[in-house]
Amino acid sequence: MDRNGIRQSRGAPHGFTLMELLVVISIICLLMSITLPSLTRAREQGKRIVCLSNMRNLTQSWMMYALENDDRLCSADTDWDVPPDCHWVADGHNMPGNNFGGTPEAIRAGILWPYTGEALDLYKCRSDISERLRSYAISRAMNGQTFSFESDKIKVFHMWSEVTRASERLVFVDAGCRVPWIEGPFCPIKLVDDAEPQWRSTEFCNLTARHSDGCNTSHADGHCEYWRYRDPRTILLGNYEIDPVDASEYNPDLEHLVELLEGKRE
Repeated sequence: MDRNGIRQSRGAPHGFTLMELLVVISIICLLMSITLPSLTRAREQGKRIVCLSNMRNLTQSWMMYALENDDRLCSADTDWDVPPDCHWVADGHNMPGNNFGGTPEAIRAGILWPYTGEALDLYKCRSDISERLRSYAISRAMNGQTFSFESDKIKVFHMWSEVTRASERLVFVDAGCRVPWIEGPFCPIKLVDDAEPQWRSTEFCNLTARHSDGCNTSHADGHCEYWRYRDPRTILLGNYEIDPVDASEYNPDLEHLVELLEGKRE
């Protein structure tokens, strides 16, 4: 007892029992399992928004070039050593001895560089985990090369004023590849005469599914949007996990891409 006559306990201080500790750990694990997927989705959505912003700025640069160059579109190709000299980037072909492709200099040498505010970050999607500096390609329909696609039916526009149904026409797109840089214009389909369209997946330029099983696109009227795939096979194709032929039959995403490249028929 103390001097005031109050009995004091001399027992050890009370702590957590093993059962209480396990309960606390279980609650923390439960909360983490609930919140982490939401945080992951929110983080990916943020990256997708940044990617859309990049694409919007690139599309505005694409438009500005046409306005200042007598309505001519820049080339969708990525060459540096063959005509025309208005390629939007200048990586050149993936071949031995080309040490220029995939470097910042290849992007700066592109005709759009002065119109982008000379911002290298615009060319890279934050969801692109590769070491490539560029994550985007321009549709073949927008002044892309013709000698590699002689048999397809895709109309190639050379002047901005020629573009019909601009809101439906693809310009920039999330793209990927299996080589150090994306080569050439974007055209991952075969569209020949009266044959049914088919996917055409190459190691040099392919569609991607890095944004929650979809990709971002920009259009000739300047607007950008997120395209979520409807067919699981398209996701596999974007990850090189399925043969293009096996992903083609009755694929609504293929039909949609044909419309983006060819335009909806009247």
